[in-house]
Amino acid sequence: MNTFSLLNGRVQGVKFGQGRKVLAFHGLLDNAMSFALLSEHCPDLEIWAIDMPGHGLSAALPYNDGTFLPANVIALGDVIDELAWEEVIIIGHSLGGIMASLLAAVDDRIKAVFSIDSLGPLSSKPAENFERFKRVFANRNKSIPVRTYKTYDAIWKSRLKGMFPLSERAARTMAKRAVGLSADGWYHRYDRQLRQESLWRLNEEEVYHWLSQIQCPLYVYLTGAQHWPGYAGDFENREQAVPKLDIEKHEGSHHEHMEAPEKIAAWIMRKL
Repeated sequence: MNTFSLLNGRVQGVKFGQGRKVLAFHGLLDNAMSFALLSEHCPDLEIWAIDMPGHGLSAALPYNDGTFLPANVIALGDVIDELAWEEVIIIGHSLGGIMASLLAAVDDRIKAVFSIDSLGPLSSKPAENFERFKRVFANRNKSIPVRTYKTYDAIWKSRLKGMFPLSERAARTMAKRAVGLSADGWYHRYDRQLRQESLWRLNEEEVYHWLSQIQCPLYVYLTGAQHWPGYAGDFENREQAVPKLDIEKHEGSHHEHMEAPEKIAAWIMRKL
């Protein structure tokens, strides 16, 4: 395992293994270490896992109340520019899979995307976008407090709970890059802007169009994302929109690449 730095230090990452190079994008509020366990089952791959913008050791997001996913496509394109690989294959989990899909829609250098538990971004109807924007505007001067924990054990154990709880092994692995220590105690290392609502979401028709522009194979391994309350779009239409879609649906954890990495590794190596 080795660390690397891109874009004058704005993007940091961890490289696992040796072999065929693949780029890896983690999920929301996770970090590059989320691919550590997967790498142990991919001996022929060299996984370059970045801390996504605003996560881990990468730079904070540009100040902008709320978030807008397509804005990060530009930064990820810059990452690929600097790597200058002849072949770009991306493994993405959750948010990382969403971003890899959006990037593949506009960047023909990407030869394949492996998306773990995601198929396109969350969508909203125009009226929902407007109401959300009003909330963002009303809260524009409010900051999200940084919660601190008295001990290191307390902070990694906090990931054992929540909407997508981790196992102890996964939580301990993630914590190696996910936490910091201040005078007030231990804290999760990510830009608090990531906890704000989206400034704007694509509507479902726009999502279909973005997905229809992906010309490389898109391999999707679902363990429940199609049932998320926020994934209110017609999932069947999303599947039909992708020209070269290869999708599998399984029972499992949202963090299957950490909880059952051997399964995800076997899926990836079978498709490669």
